[in-house]
Amino acid sequence: MSLPLILIIDDQFGRSLKDRRNLCLYFGLIDITGDDPSTEEIKNPVCNAIFSSGQKIENGRVTNDIKTVFSSLKTGWPNSEGVFWSLVLLDIRFVSGKIGNSGEPHGQIGDTDFGLLILSEIIKFSADVPVVMLSSRERHEVIEECRKLGACDFIQRQTNEKTSFQDILRTKILEHGLIEDLRQGIDEEFRIIGKSLTMLKTLRSARRAATGKGNILILGETGTGKELLGKYIHDVSPKKRGPYQIFHPFGTAETLQEDELFGHIKGAFSGATREMSGLFESAHKGTLFIDEIGDIPERLQAKLLRPLETRIITRQGSNRQISLDFQGILATNKNLEEYAKTQRFKFDLLNRINSFSITLPPLKDRPEDIPLLAEKLVKDLCRKHEARWPRKILPETMNVLKKHHWPDNVRGLKNVLERAIKANKDSELIVPSDIDVGVEEKKTHIHPISKEENSPVSDLEKFLIEFDFPREYSKISGKFPALRKAIGNLLANYLIAALEITRKRKPEANGNGDLNITGAASCMIGKQLKTPNAADLVKKIMQFDEEVLNEFLLSNSTLKEAYGESLRLRPKGRKKHGN
Repeated sequence: MSLPLILIIDDQFGRSLKDRRNLCLYFGLIDITGDDPSTEEIKNPVCNAIFSSGQKIENGRVTNDIKTVFSSLKTGWPNSEGVFWSLVLLDIRFVSGKIGNSGEPHGQIGDTDFGLLILSEIIKFSADVPVVMLSSRERHEVIEECRKLGACDFIQRQTNEKTSFQDILRTKILEHGLIEDLRQGIDEEFRIIGKSLTMLKTLRSARRAATGKGNILILGETGTGKELLGKYIHDVSPKKRGPYQIFHPFGTAETLQEDELFGHIKGAFSGATREMSGLFESAHKGTLFIDEIGDIPERLQAKLLRPLETRIITRQGSNRQISLDFQGILATNKNLEEYAKTQRFKFDLLNRINSFSITLPPLKDRPEDIPLLAEKLVKDLCRKHEARWPRKILPETMNVLKKHHWPDNVRGLKNVLERAIKANKDSELIVPSDIDVGVEEKKTHIHPISKEENSPVSDLEKFLIEFDFPREYSKISGKFPALRKAIGNLLANYLIAALEITRKRKPEANGNGDLNITGAASCMIGKQLKTPNAADLVKKIMQFDEEVLNEFLLSNSTLKEAYGESLRLRPKGRKKHGN
């Protein structure tokens, strides 16, 4: 793996090659500036470094120069290979002035805090540049002002600490730096690919969150790699030598989900012939990754509150409390705040898991990573399907991949490339005609359209969400009243259907049966509502558009009766509307 790349802006180390070589030995730096013909070999280097003095020398004088600083800074933000500075080390005092007999400048007014001026200008240029101050001054003298100006941290050149300079720098890079996934000894299948600024910032957030304690919430659309990021967090955390357990709630009955997480004692239920530990216990001294936390049933959500807050669990059928030590990582593609507002997710649980959240960017927000991802995926897929390798992706093909919006994100890119390889196993090229990205689709942010597949209702929902309004004034002007009426009609017809299928019918009675507005509203919401809340929902649907309300009250006896019932049963103490 490539080493991080840092920029060191320092007058002494920028000008004096001798002093620079000593610094490189202390900090484990490989000097790639290109102006020192006799750089020494560094064992176990921490990073590559380019040096800039931040000064110019003319007519026997040294002048502090912001332009020189930015000339160096911009070469790595990003560089020609798309690589960003992992970190910028910045001195505070820059000595300038007339060069004396010793070969060093005498100094002049403004030298003492020139580094702070550079810092403020760098942050104006981009607040994303991670700057750590490097100075011989005492930390307490400068740290407050440096942090206010936008610096991430401070390294003192002379220190009495036992920690080596190399370890200090390595720690600062991990904590504040913009670095790719540099894990060693892992299966390449699990490496996170990306060098875009968006992805580098996400990985930095993950490293900061990876304390080995508490809970971390990973948010992201389907196919963005939430499980991969969970493993990354585990591997860079203090829990990396412990177990890494994964819980998937899909396709498993609620009782089995509880058993898988909490375990049971012998005789806890029919068939429990021996005791069994759950994933919570298996993750002790390690990490538990719970995938799609938003899909966990409400009753089981309540049972997760205690272990995720106190790290204490009780097996099924037992009263014995078991104290555990694990790092919790929860992932979802749902908007949990919206789910909580509609009572599909417990607010208490959201508060317990949302102390540190990380949002994985969708692939469309980091198109510069697509070439890297595509090359790796093609290599892996050729190996998997025993297809010809190496295989070149033509530039025209890569343009097709980069322009697509990828609603299914990295998983979608993988599927497209896999189809191309399976269809042309003996080819040494991937050409544009090999790429079938399908019909352009637009997906909503984070949560999926519906759990129900191949239904007319989900098709209608998808059509409404994906409908693209024309960008011409004349074609959209004045359409709001008609759209409002159309939506009112749609909701009213939805209510009629729900009312008809939830009527209370008695076998011995004739007729259509009695209206059940509580059942109808509960059917529409997908969960049981109390009668006043159900009445309030029916009333709101009916009053969505006044013209639609009047038409249906005159023409539809079912809705007329339901509206009357909703007004009679609506929540007490609220201001009355209409009748």
